[in-house]
Amino acid sequence: MFVALNEREFDDVITRFKELVYEYNSKIKEYNVYLKPFHVVNKGGKRYFYIGKYWYKLERINGKLKWIYLGKEKPIKEMPDPPRFPDATIIKAENKYIVDDEIFKELRASVLSDKL
Repeated sequence: MFVALNEREFDDVITRFKELVYEYNSKIKEYNVYLKPFHVVNKGGKRYFYIGKYWYKLERINGKLKWIYLGKEKPIKEMPDPPRFPDATIIKAENKYIVDDEIFKELRASVLSDKL
């Protein structure tokens, strides 16, 4: 079963995820790698939001910053573990954000518990 989130609920979820990822990235900055807070893919008139799944490093190429993809696994074993995020993809279709009901419950428990 799927649940539709309104704009405010979606913003609350994304904002909290970003805060967690930014805090984590601050802790691991000495390793020069980053967990990307979210990744957006546009396909077939829909937007897909992937949360905290991809690792990157930043490199300066010809004076511009470039994100260099490193994969889905933590690239350096010695780093602390990243925040645990539900394996969720949020889909924006028309004016609604769609997420699996079970994942939404987990999102609410793990990410929004301080706001509910």
